[in-house]
This record gives sequence, structure tokens and C-alpha cells, in this order.
Amino acid sequence: MSALRAEIAALPKEVAQIEAKLAGSKAVVEKAQTAIKADDTARRKHESDIKDQQEKISKYRDQSLKVKTNQEYKALLTEIEHAEGEIRKSEDKILEIMVAADSRKDSLKQAEGVLKADTAENEKEKAHAREQTAEDEKQLAELTTKRNQLRTGISDETLAHYDRLLKSRGSALAAVHGDQMCSACRVLLRPQVHQDVMKGDEIQICDSCKRILYFVPPPPKEEEAGATSSSKASAGEQQSAPSDEAAAQ
Repeated sequence: MSALRAEIAALPKEVAQIEAKLAGSKAVVEKAQTAIKADDTARRKHESDIKDQQEKISKYRDQSLKVKTNQEYKALLTEIEHAEGEIRKSEDKILEIMVAADSRKDSLKQAEGVLKADTAENEKEKAHAREQTAEDEKQLAELTTKRNQLRTGISDETLAHYDRLLKSRGSALAAVHGDQMCSACRVLLRPQVHQDVMKGDEIQICDSCKRILYFVPPPPKEEEAGATSSSKASAGEQQSAPSDEAAAQ
């Protein structure tokens, strides 16, 4: 039951990790989109600057027709040359943006493809997590019902002892194997306690860690297992012999 509770409790973290992965893919797409928008804004600014410089050139040329001295005329030519230089700079910037545009669009397309795949995987993983949680909650409810039923047949004193150990130590039961030791604290049991645990007639408690003890019988030896298999085989042959005789008759 503790494992089921832990798995159910872990669901929010699992979903958060899934969402974090998807958030990373979204961030890449948003970054690419922001870069494209920034390029569009910069391009429009350069186009506006070109227009402003062209208007200045037109104004300077109109003024050049009205000047009376060579000095004034040269000054206007200098302004026109400067404006034309600014236009060339803006045009170069626009060209750079146009060259980078295809690369940015490809990056955005790839990022959107990854986001689409991650979104589908995200929904799949979250659906699986929800299904697993629902199954865990169902099993936990069944086990809780069964546990409550079993607790009704146990004395209040034993239940209080069990609950106290479970809360303080995380476990209230300890197995006893052929080594005659408490599997939790590894302390050797008194012979009488070990015998009583093997019998299983009454609840026995470890003198050291106070956990409730239960006996785990050793697995059958290979020789005994082989003898059992041979006995079953012999019995099968003996049963088949009369059948063969009856078939012959």
C-alpha cells in the first residue's frame, strides 16, 4: 500500500516534468517567432529611414536651384551625399535581414515540428499517468477495504502496537527465516520464540526491535523437489497402465 501511495503522490511531479519538457519546446518556438518579428520591425524602420533620407534629398535639390553662392551649393551637395550614404547603409541592413529571413523561417518550421511532436507525446504521457493513477487508486481502495476487514479480527492492543511501529519505524512486521533471526534488526531469537513463530498460533514480538514476527518456510531442496516430481511421474505411469490394458481388450 505504501508503494501505491508513493506512486500516486509522485504523479504531480511526473506531470510537472512532462510540462517542463513541453515548455522548453514552446520557448524555442517563441524565440524564433520573436526573432522574425524583430527582423520585420527593423526592416520597416530601415525602410522608413530610407524614405526620410529620400525626402531630404528631394528638399536639398530643390534648395540647390535657389542658392546664390557656390559655397551654399557645395554645402547642399554634401548633405545630399550624406543622405545617399545613409540610404545605402539602410539598404545593406535590409538585405542582411532578407538573407537571414529564410534561415529564421526554417528554424521556426523545425521548432514548430518539434513542438507538435512533443505536444502529442505530452498528452500521451499525461494520459498514461492519469490511467496509472486511477488504477493505483482503485487498487489502494481495494487493499484498504481488505485491510480494514482484516483489522476487525485483530485485538485493539495488537493494532495499536502495529500502528505505532508503522508510524515510528516505517515497518511493523519482520520475517523469520531458517537463520532464526529477526530480519529487521538481525538479532537472534530465543529458541522458544522461534518455535512459537513457526507454529503461528499466537502473535510473537521481537524482543529487540518489537516488530511483529512471521515465519517464512525455506524453499524445498532440489532432492526433495526431484523426489516429488518422480513420485508424480510414477503415479502417472501406474494410472496409464490399466488404461492401456483396457484399450488392448
